[in-house]
Amino acid sequence: MNFKRRKVIFILLFIASLSVFAQKPNIDNFILTKMEQLHIPGFEAIAIKDGKVIWTGYYGYQNLEKKIPVTNQTIFEAASTSKTITAAAVMQLYSENKLKLDDDINKYLDFRVFNPDFPKYPITIAQLLRHRSSIDDNVDYLSQFWETNTGDPNIPLKVFIKDYFSTKGKNYNKEKNFYNYAPGSKSNYSNMGIALLGYLVERITGQHFEKYCSESIFRPLDMDNSGWFLKEIDSSRLAMPYSYSDSLKHNQPLGFGGFPDYPAGSLHTNVEQFSHFLLAWTQQGQWNGKSIFDEKAIHTLTPDEFDLGFYTWSQYATNKGELLYMHTGKAIGVSSFISFDPVRKKGLIFICNGDINEGKDWREIIDNLYNSAF
Repeated sequence: MNFKRRKVIFILLFIASLSVFAQKPNIDNFILTKMEQLHIPGFEAIAIKDGKVIWTGYYGYQNLEKKIPVTNQTIFEAASTSKTITAAAVMQLYSENKLKLDDDINKYLDFRVFNPDFPKYPITIAQLLRHRSSIDDNVDYLSQFWETNTGDPNIPLKVFIKDYFSTKGKNYNKEKNFYNYAPGSKSNYSNMGIALLGYLVERITGQHFEKYCSESIFRPLDMDNSGWFLKEIDSSRLAMPYSYSDSLKHNQPLGFGGFPDYPAGSLHTNVEQFSHFLLAWTQQGQWNGKSIFDEKAIHTLTPDEFDLGFYTWSQYATNKGELLYMHTGKAIGVSSFISFDPVRKKGLIFICNGDINEGKDWREIIDNLYNSAF
């Protein structure tokens, strides 16, 4: 999910790679070398441009023990790149005038949420989207979910959120659940802030967050094998997360799972289906002749001009100076990346069932794939 969520990886006995539209031997060689270096079992990637897929690549194993190769049918956990879907769900409601970004979140909640050190400062939807809410991730509590894979979470989102944020909640901790600065004054990455957005979607729509996404995003985008929970997907196609042991010199399977703050990172999908979302986002919200996202909402969240200010996504400059919107993902046994150029309408997604921990490795993979694919 983020840098706080780690562990995974490799054994290169078999490498399967497929590509469409054009062979990219330089990409293939680079990815295979990097997989071996980082002990990554399986890897899949896709590049889009001008509303079309221009390259896909599938490499290695989705399951080492069963010798199942990664194919275009393999599903991965998307980790924190899932946050782009949660933000898109919020922006759908924004475009329908069901919320305003500067609204106090307590306008929609069934209990009050506030920073105990700054109780008179409202926390807004815009602050949640920008990680400026002063909400902290209490790792002492959350690590029990983030560092193990034990199937779908058994705590409903409503219960989980209320127990964490309500002053009467059993997991409320005013020192560890909040930063000691006022909402809006500083930026700090917050998984719980994004999870709270998921609950706000529930409150505003009257639907469970996963059902809303299924009906309003996944189904219209033909993402028929994507979902927040294991029970929503074909688990036989799911890539096993792995952790590489330096002492044992092999990968250890970590099992499948999710966490109760799932709107922040538990999407299960593959790059082909995830690209449907990215294609629509870069094509004025259109997918197969249907309007899925409002153009104004897209440009509010991710404007063409970066200096206007943007939400949820981060900014990235390639080694050739191209500016992109991007989001990385890191969870137990998986790493992921999504990016797009709002002006040139180019985008890249990759997901793997292994660890990318170092910044230099992230940059090398992103820059090489981006420069080679386009």
